[in-house]
Amino acid sequence: MIGFNDKTVVVTGAASGIGREIAGAFARRGADLALADINEEGLLQVKGELESQGCKVYIQVVDISQAQQVEDFRDRVYREMGRVDVLCNNAGISIGGGVEYMSLEDWEEIVGVNLWGVIHGCHYFYPRMIEQGGGGHIVNTSSIGGLTPFPSLAAYCCTKHGVVGLSETLRAEAALHGIGVSVICPGPIATDIAKTGKMVSWSKRSTPEEWERRMDEVLKRRKNSPSIVGEAVAKAVERNKGVVVITPEAYMSDLLYRTSRRVFGFLMKGFSNAMRRI
Repeated sequence: MIGFNDKTVVVTGAASGIGREIAGAFARRGADLALADINEEGLLQVKGELESQGCKVYIQVVDISQAQQVEDFRDRVYREMGRVDVLCNNAGISIGGGVEYMSLEDWEEIVGVNLWGVIHGCHYFYPRMIEQGGGGHIVNTSSIGGLTPFPSLAAYCCTKHGVVGLSETLRAEAALHGIGVSVICPGPIATDIAKTGKMVSWSKRSTPEEWERRMDEVLKRRKNSPSIVGEAVAKAVERNKGVVVITPEAYMSDLLYRTSRRVFGFLMKGFSNAMRRI
């Protein structure tokens, strides 16, 4: 897909972080935007910024874990915009900690947003994109945690692996309708996901709040801006890329895991032991 003038791009989780930068990347290319998030204040700020650049912007508060809300969002977007050319299922959350400490409510929450949110987006938008004709593209945001395992992030990795599996399978099917599918797998990005997420277990030396603060510091210290993901998403659509790995850390982890799962597993065991002693 080359050129986005008069094209409509839908982005979930658009009020901050990666979603906000995805919206900005497509806005700079001339697209109209339909944005969803649970954060109304953040959505209004993004709307004002993009409209000042001359973009048409529709916003709606949506909990993507709730099927009826996503269905309503789709209906309103089509009424406002007429069609959808690019769908970016981006919204996600993080819940960290050992599996033995995860409650069923924790599992339901993270699966509801990270996996069901993507399923809901595809379920409600994809058939309409087929019906409208003219091709299109779907972008699902996963993580390097969707390609490799990481200790204390089992629930997160579980959902992100699911997003990768769905995306790669859908890519083969959607090609028959002229619709591309990309899955985005960034490494550590300087967003607020560690602050807004939660830890369900911790070490003897650190409280959950200290863990969250340390994880936030690690993400910010790497200085991988969300803007690099936003640009990567737009280029993935332009070039119809499949799996898009972003940041040096992600490339290295993906390469090592594909080269030797045994070596990767050995390193992760050591990493897990070190985390429990911190």
